[in-house]
Amino acid sequence: MISERVGELGLLLARRLNETDYRILLRLELIVHRKGFRGAVDRLLARHVERILSIPGAKLHRRFVRATQDVEQTQLGVLKEILTYARDTEFAQKHHFASVQRYSEYRRQVPVVVYEDIRPDIERHQRGEENILFPGKPMMYNRSSGTTAQAKFIPITPYNFKRTIKDRGKLWLYGLLRDFPGIYDGKDLTLVSPAVEGYTEDNTPYGSLSGLVYQNIPEFMKLVHTAPASAMAIADYSAKVYTLIRFAMAADVTVIFTGNPSTVLNLATRADEWKESIIRDIHDGTLNPKWTIDPGIRQELEAMLEPDAARSSELERLADQSDVLRPADYWPNLRLVHTWKNGNCRLVVPKLYQWFSSETPILDFGYIASEITAADLIDPQTDGSILSVTNGFYEFVPFDVATPQAGDFLLAHQLEAGQRYYVYITTFSGLYRYDMNDVVEVVGWFNAAPVLKFLFKGKGVTSIQGEKLSEEQFIESIQQAASASGIEHDFFVGYADAQAQCYKLYIEFLREYPTERIERFARGVDQSLCQKNVEYDAKRKSERLKPLTVIKTDRDFFSRYRELRLAEGAHDGQIKWLNLSATDATRDRLARLSER
Repeated sequence: MISERVGELGLLLARRLNETDYRILLRLELIVHRKGFRGAVDRLLARHVERILSIPGAKLHRRFVRATQDVEQTQLGVLKEILTYARDTEFAQKHHFASVQRYSEYRRQVPVVVYEDIRPDIERHQRGEENILFPGKPMMYNRSSGTTAQAKFIPITPYNFKRTIKDRGKLWLYGLLRDFPGIYDGKDLTLVSPAVEGYTEDNTPYGSLSGLVYQNIPEFMKLVHTAPASAMAIADYSAKVYTLIRFAMAADVTVIFTGNPSTVLNLATRADEWKESIIRDIHDGTLNPKWTIDPGIRQELEAMLEPDAARSSELERLADQSDVLRPADYWPNLRLVHTWKNGNCRLVVPKLYQWFSSETPILDFGYIASEITAADLIDPQTDGSILSVTNGFYEFVPFDVATPQAGDFLLAHQLEAGQRYYVYITTFSGLYRYDMNDVVEVVGWFNAAPVLKFLFKGKGVTSIQGEKLSEEQFIESIQQAASASGIEHDFFVGYADAQAQCYKLYIEFLREYPTERIERFARGVDQSLCQKNVEYDAKRKSERLKPLTVIKTDRDFFSRYRELRLAEGAHDGQIKWLNLSATDATRDRLARLSER
């Protein structure tokens, strides 16, 4: 009775009061937990999660709208705030932050940097030194696999967390709830990397920021997840995937959140592969003992499970109706799949439509990186990211500028729709004029804030003989040649082989083709490259470049590539690849994958 009355009071707050009372609601939740009424109250609040989230979300949205009305002043204010915050650091003193009064002075006094330029400074922080790039010590490092073999450790300062990250989820979910009402009518399937994967020399944790946020949400929000945070920490990857699927297939999932579409695809295919075992586990209320799971985690997970004969019977019936068991079958109420769709992820997304209903929207996850969350809100009409103009300071350089000079740098309010730009960021965590090596396109506006769509990494530009071939040109040429020759293909990677003086295309065909047809396809790719890149054409005609070589791979090429990247230490949600590369890491990976 007491728990019911407390729950009713919580709902009253959720329905009628303002954002101040959202904090009262969370405090109320904490009190009833201490009094032993945790379960009943949390279950009640979880059933009304959309209404509860709208309280702080609406306030944050109004604040964001105001900030986008005058982007120039908002951005200059953010730059001033960052410079003031970092004024006593070594970096600030070296570059005279105290004397900066205008953006032009900041641009003149602070050089553009890449991660390797500041790696020594970050390593000093990792050894325990303070006030090098940012005040004090970081609360954690966001470890990113990046596109190189050596991991990057992106610091997250306490100030940055409080200033741009702590409330980010409330605004993001509020935007989704406005555009896709009902996504929390059931449960969500959220996949993140572990919050802590290790510690630096000075005992600062490193891991996944998304994992940290997932781990520290309010208790009632945890009830809308299909699996607890501990499941994300399972070390054996296959065991983790099985566990996540086992929990999710037992539930009515109405929304899926994960950055990488290859993760979603892997879950769908593995669910079908393991369906007999999963259905049996759901029936018995068990977690298959064959999987290697830390005993403490397994004990926690198994304590949450109960036999569900009705659900297992339903899944068994669905499995008998078709050779393939799809999420569209066992999650008929799914309202949204939220994952990356742009960049080279666009090559994976079409495969998802084979598994999900055509009526289920797939929305881009937004322009989010280990270095910065540059988007809190997504425009469903364009799949573009509304630039989060208060989360950091941004500079842009037009895509066609090879070697930018001072005058080539633009601010957010100076961008033009339809144009492409490189992105440089300044953050509250010690990154100053940091080259993201990302190419974005302006696809619209939200008030005065640009709506951006990520296209590709700038490093996807290779050159053997000065041809400067872009990843985009390479992808488009393959698509055109495949269409012209009727070739159906899957995953592919191109390598600029300087020693062989040619481009090599490692590609997974969806069926067997005669040698002559594959050769015709290879010629088509080569001819298309000549049409798209005049320097490539010139180098081919002068025989400085040899014809493109097609190397047919096994049908499981993408799966093996993915497993290789995971074995290298990449996060499942951060597996990145360039469809065109000239790096030694790419060469070595392709050599290992070609050994079979």
